[in-house]
Amino acid sequence: MLRLRRLPARWSSFASLATLAFVCSTRDAHANGRFPLAQAIESVPGSDGSTIFLRATFGVLVSRDAGKTWHWICERALGYEGAWDPPIAVTHDGRLWVGLERGLVSTVDGCTVDTSHELDGEQVKDLTVDPKGDTLWALTGAPDKAGAIWRRDAAGKWQRMGGMPENINPMTIEVAPSRPSRIYVTGQPYGTVRGWLWRSDDGGKTITGAKNDVENSGPFFIAAVDPKDPNRVLLRHLHTTGSTVLVTPDAGKTFKQVLSMESAMFGFAKSPDGLVYFAGSGLPEHGIYKSEDRGEHFERVTNHGVLCLHEAPGDHLFACENPATLGGPGIGLSTDRGKTMNAIAAFPDIKGPVACGADASAADAGGALCADAWPETRAAVSPRRDAGAGRSRDGGPSETSDAGDARMQPDAAPTRRSACGCVVVGAPAPFPDRAWLTTGLLPLLVWGRARSRRGSRHDQSGKRSLR
Repeated sequence: MLRLRRLPARWSSFASLATLAFVCSTRDAHANGRFPLAQAIESVPGSDGSTIFLRATFGVLVSRDAGKTWHWICERALGYEGAWDPPIAVTHDGRLWVGLERGLVSTVDGCTVDTSHELDGEQVKDLTVDPKGDTLWALTGAPDKAGAIWRRDAAGKWQRMGGMPENINPMTIEVAPSRPSRIYVTGQPYGTVRGWLWRSDDGGKTITGAKNDVENSGPFFIAAVDPKDPNRVLLRHLHTTGSTVLVTPDAGKTFKQVLSMESAMFGFAKSPDGLVYFAGSGLPEHGIYKSEDRGEHFERVTNHGVLCLHEAPGDHLFACENPATLGGPGIGLSTDRGKTMNAIAAFPDIKGPVACGADASAADAGGALCADAWPETRAAVSPRRDAGAGRSRDGGPSETSDAGDARMQPDAAPTRRSACGCVVVGAPAPFPDRAWLTTGLLPLLVWGRARSRRGSRHDQSGKRSLR
């Protein structure tokens, strides 16, 4: 098992990123080459919270019973694979939207996947919906294609609203609940990590913004826009000395810090009414914080490290767990506003691909494409039979070994390429008991992906997978 050692203070903000690079220390490849992790969770706006979508490093999981059972949609069926972490959003009709490096797709049932051809060739950097879930917004941009703001209305029509300034790497987008024409966008000039905040008062047709005097450089991720005040915005700011929540009461003219921690703030969530906020670190020692006064003050409520947070209807606070071992808890749930977080599922609990009926074709997400890929994916996200002591549902050691549980510890799959283009080489090797992750690698995990794949790929954690 990997043991994380505290890094020098100036790099402590990246300490919890260590688990994101587990695969770098293993002798074998796991599915698409990354340690299986939950990254972002979304629910259906205005619903009872029973349908939940979870983006993982190996595809998208869907639950129709508020997290009790989960099924899998493979990456290739949704139009992507490899290290791309797509932004996701859900509209009120239960349709899941998935942003691609060169386009946008959506699905209602996980079987039929529809393409939004208006965005063909566009790299989708972020997605968001209005509070009712009727209108969808997309933020696009790449070094080889200028950024733009797109809007899909309730009738299903897409429109390019306006463009971003030249040489800007767009990051996140949000709409003001109390003023739908007010749009906020964050990003930074290519080649820098100095976050900027822009706003639009005409639905994205024109935007304005200016440099800020925030002390530390680092990207801005829009956490929330106040439900009553369109000028008041909460931002997560990740930098080399830690993470902070910033509040601007005047649409970006001034900023004040309301929460600070010495680690990466991966999780941020807001209640459906927008009055309660949660912020979570990847490290248990920094834990989860809660604000009940619209983000003016935060108090620590529990010692629990998370990789994302999402508040669904019914006071259900879901979390992407931060497992230290293969097969460890992947999804957590709190029903007491963050005071306790209980693991509700691990990736070995996944029931398999979504069921699409006997007439499902290979082009369907739940058809032959994902069905053929599932055996290897299941082996890649589950521990070996001889992996040692098992783990309980709360993530701690179990009293008995899981060696006899074929569901938790399947046999290793042989080396071959799967239907989804993934490669599995045997079973996962034990993690080395050493501090293998250097401080030089940590910042690259955050900023370096902006240089890969023709210089166009960046860490799509953004507000979706970091909150």
